[in-house]
Amino acid sequence: MKRTTIKDLAEMLNISTSTVSRALKDHPDISSSVKIKVREVAETFNYVPNDFAINFRKKSSKVIGLIVPEISMFFLPSVIRGISSVLNKEGYHFFLLSSNDSYETEKEHLETCINSRVDGILISLTKETKDCGHLKKLQDMEVPAVIFDKTVPQNIFESVIFDNRKNAELCAEKLISYGCRNVLAIFGNESLEITQHRKEAFLEKIKAFPDIQVEVIFCKSADIVKEQLDVLLDTHSFDGFFAMSDETLMGLHSSLIKRNLNNTNKKVVAISEGTIPKYLDETYEYQINDGYEMGIFAAAKLMGSIMKASPAAAETSNAVYYL
Repeated sequence: MKRTTIKDLAEMLNISTSTVSRALKDHPDISSSVKIKVREVAETFNYVPNDFAINFRKKSSKVIGLIVPEISMFFLPSVIRGISSVLNKEGYHFFLLSSNDSYETEKEHLETCINSRVDGILISLTKETKDCGHLKKLQDMEVPAVIFDKTVPQNIFESVIFDNRKNAELCAEKLISYGCRNVLAIFGNESLEITQHRKEAFLEKIKAFPDIQVEVIFCKSADIVKEQLDVLLDTHSFDGFFAMSDETLMGLHSSLIKRNLNNTNKKVVAISEGTIPKYLDETYEYQINDGYEMGIFAAAKLMGSIMKASPAAAETSNAVYYL
């Protein structure tokens, strides 16, 4: 069935489109009898207001663009729940775009968001993104944006990130307190700023204890963790493990299960969103990176920029918020 429009209703009732529009809005200049007739016909023919047209007239799409490096079971679902909880209250919707960790795709998605007239953008950068020059267009067009989780040094938009150094230090302290002397530290993509910050903080804390030996590996996925540990666990004996993320923890857990090492006295500490470790092994300890909290905070910051009388007022804000 063709979607019924205001023009269709006007032709059915032999009145003007402006009269139909005002009747649907309960305008005081329209008589009660006309309002009743318009609403009856609108209900009979399943008339649904065209939100896009309404918002276009108001110069607001009520839509946010959400751009992420990848869509996976790790971390992102909780971030989306947090974002949704804020946007829904404000009558906003969002569409999700995955850049597949490609800088070129990220640029294309930014163009898509601009062409779709989104009111703002939430973006987590790809591993290939080295600077934010491509975001300058958003600033020029007064499109508010907030960068979350994965970012690079920049002075254009607000950023919301976890305190990666603090969390890595706390994990190191846990292994130290347990008396671990041979530690395997598993980090993610070596090119990412988040990986470097966690590695530096973890090793700096361990360095104060010369009797602790640390082996460091970098793995871009859970499968690569398993591949490296297939070799490493055959030649090394560790009494403590650090996983910098849920994904690296999944690979570590699989390798420990394979060798029945999860039932030994070895200690496993990770930085995690908080859900996965509970289902893997209750003895695993972790520092929580709350994706839900990050989603709420980033979305609230973006809505604050959008709600300002002049979007341009937020264009020079480059504050970094640590969770």
